[in-house]
Amino acid sequence: MKTPASSPYIIQLNPVDCLTLSGVITSSAAMVLALKGESYLATALLFIAMLGDALDGMLARKFKLERPFGRYLDGFMDVLIYLVAPSFLLYTHGFDGYWSVTLLVMIICGSIRLSVFNDIGNIQEETGSLAYLGMPVFWSIFLLAGFLLLDFVLPPLYLNAVMTLALLAFSRAMLLRRPFFKFKKLWHILGITLSGVLIFTGLYFSGKIPHV
Repeated sequence: MKTPASSPYIIQLNPVDCLTLSGVITSSAAMVLALKGESYLATALLFIAMLGDALDGMLARKFKLERPFGRYLDGFMDVLIYLVAPSFLLYTHGFDGYWSVTLLVMIICGSIRLSVFNDIGNIQEETGSLAYLGMPVFWSIFLLAGFLLLDFVLPPLYLNAVMTLALLAFSRAMLLRRPFFKFKKLWHILGITLSGVLIFTGLYFSGKIPHV
């Protein structure tokens, strides 16, 4: 969709672009909640952001709204949703001090991986199915979820040590020249994201969550 020459704006947004931009609202709200110490409810919001990020591409293909602008916009949202916001939540939940250096490593590696993805897109495996080149950045939400769940059973020192190793392994995997599985079925995406929303919303309202 080209912007008419008579338009006073540099781009004309379509409904899918607006869905993509909703990631600004959900991830920003998650960081505000994290500042208030409500990490579990914040994580539920990031799962909602993940759902929006997954649906925008599907809807763009379905309604023939694909364009380079949408791909670049999606990449910027991925930096916010999967790199900046999870790092902020981890930091405010106790993964701070020297431990937080690994968050910078993740953000750097994730930014590189997203830049490569914007350049080449998905790759095709020998079986003909589409895959990601390098581990996709959205796995950061699952690492964050694991960190918060392990907080129930591990003392801070062991929890931060485990997370450090996980983040370093994740950072390396994002840069590997090998295919990684791509979720393609809508019910898989809905099941994973909505389960995350229900689990972390339920934990928040149960009142039985660890205090930082």
